[in-house]
Amino acid sequence: MVTVKRHYDAFLAGVFSWIIGDFDNAYRKNKAFFDALGLSGRPDSIAVDLGSGPGCQSIPLAEAGFEVLAIDFCQELLDELAGHAGSLAIRTVCADILDFRQHLAGQADLIVCMGDTLVHLPDRQSVDTLLIDVAGALNPGGTFIYAIRDYVEYVPQGSERFVPIRATDEQIFTCFLDYRDDVVHVHDVLHRKIDGEWTFNVSDYQKLRVDSRAVDEVLVRNGLVIAERRIENGLITVVARRPE
Repeated sequence: MVTVKRHYDAFLAGVFSWIIGDFDNAYRKNKAFFDALGLSGRPDSIAVDLGSGPGCQSIPLAEAGFEVLAIDFCQELLDELAGHAGSLAIRTVCADILDFRQHLAGQADLIVCMGDTLVHLPDRQSVDTLLIDVAGALNPGGTFIYAIRDYVEYVPQGSERFVPIRATDEQIFTCFLDYRDDVVHVHDVLHRKIDGEWTFNVSDYQKLRVDSRAVDEVLVRNGLVIAERRIENGLITVVARRPE
C-alpha cells in the first residue's frame, strides 16, 4: 500500500478530472453552490483552497472576486489548474495542506477543503490540527466550507463495497472499499483499452473514517458557528462561519 500522495502522483492524477465527470461539470456544480451561498470577494479578499486539485473550487472562487491561494500536494493537478486559470488571481503552491499557514500572508476571508480532502490526512490528530489552524486563520465574518463522504454512518456490505465510478468505451474506473475500525482501505482499479487490448492497473491507499459531527465540534470549540449542513449522495457539506 502506498501513501495518499504517491497514489495521486503515480496513479490518480492523470485521470482525476475524468473520474469526477470532467472538469467543466465539477466547476459548474461548485460555481452554483458558491453562488447559492452568496460568496463574493471584495478588493483584496483572500480565499484558500485546501486540496485544490485541478481547480474545480479555485476557478469559480477567483471568478467571484477572491484572490485564491490553491494548495495541493500533487504538482500534476496544480499544472492542470494553471491551464484553466488564465489570468485569474490564483497562486498555486505544491505543499502539504497542514502547512498552509506558512504560505498565507495574514488572514483569510474564506477557506474551503472539499473533495474528501480531510480524510486524506494521516491521522485524526492531523485533522484536528488543520481545523484549529483554519479557525485561527479566518478573519471575523470569515467562512470555512468542508466536504467529506460519510464513512461512519453508512458502511457498505458485500458487493456494495465495489463502487463503479465511471466507464467509457476506452476506460473503466472502479473502487473497492474495505472498512476497518478507523480507516477505509481503498483499492482503485483502472481498466484501459490500448491498441484494442484491455489492460488494468491497481493502486491502494487509506482514507480516515472521520465523523463530521466531531469535525463540527472542533470548529465550534475554536470559535466558529455551524451555519449550514447538507447531505447529498453520501457527501456531507458543512458551512461554518466566524462571527463578526
